Parts: sequence; C-alpha cells; structure tokens
Amino acid sequence: MIPNISSQNIAIHKWLLIILCFYLGACSNPVNIVKPLHVSRANQIASAQFTVNKPGNYRFAVLFVKGNTQDIIEAQKKTWGNIDETGVPIHLELRILKGNTPVVDEILETTRVDWGQSFYYQDRELNTAVRLIKIQELMPGEYTVSIRTLYDLEAFRPIESLVEFSYYNPKH
Repeated sequence: MIPNISSQNIAIHKWLLIILCFYLGACSNPVNIVKPLHVSRANQIASAQFTVNKPGNYRFAVLFVKGNTQDIIEAQKKTWGNIDETGVPIHLELRILKGNTPVVDEILETTRVDWGQSFYYQDRELNTAVRLIKIQELMPGEYTVSIRTLYDLEAFRPIESLVEFSYYNPKH
C-alpha cells in the first residue's frame, strides 16, 4: 500500500513545529541586566525596563568590582563586609512598576557580601563581590525597575559598583 503523502507531510510539519517551539522556549534568555551605579554618591539612579515571560523570582543586587591585587581586595572587604562581618551599610530605594502600578517601593539597607560572581561586561571580565538587595516574585508583564542611592558614602568612592536585575532560580 502506498502511504498517503499528505498525511506524512502533516506529521513532519507537526514534529518540526514541536521542535521549533521547544528550541525557542529553551533559547529564550531570562532577564539578566547589569547597569553601573555609583553607590558612593547620593541620588544616583540605575533603571531598566524588561519583560517577564514566566512567573518566578527575580534578584536585585549590588556588585562590587574586585581590585587587581590581594592587598586591594583585603582593604575592599572591610567596606563590603562578608558573611560574618557587617560592612558599610548602603541605603537604597527600590522601585518596581508593572506597567504603571507599583509592585515594590521600599527603602532597603544592604550590609554584607553574600557571594561572588564573574562575568563579561562591556568587553571586560569582571570579578565581583555581590550584596543582595531583594528577591521578588514577579508575574508575567512589562516592568520598570529603578534603584536609587540615598546617601554619600565616601568608603565606596574607590570601588567600582554596578547593579544587577536578574531571573533567580536557586535550583540551577
């Protein structure tokens, strides 16, 4: 018996569509935005707009670029703090809007480094110490986030700092 060519074509097209959907879903990048923020100066703002496609937790953090020598890093650690010791507190205003509706509008304090991470940013490999600001669950939609420094902090003047807004899945 000769197979029905049109039904074979339909089956092939269905499989191609399934594979394409899987490929696009697997390749869609989660939110990961890094912006400079001079935490040493008051009223500095970093902001971004992004789309949340699936509900989940999103992490907002301050990143400190580590110095080039161990002596510099040891001096920086006194300012950053660590898991055992409090560093110089940073007071920040975190605002998250979904459309025009506030989701978060808080004054927060961050006092210690929780982990480190390395990544490429503007053609540079950065080795950073990370202070968590907040983890927030977000539902699908269009968001605007802004982080504003509240006070001048002389201790952070020689330290390059950034903020990161990113999808957070602790299982991966």
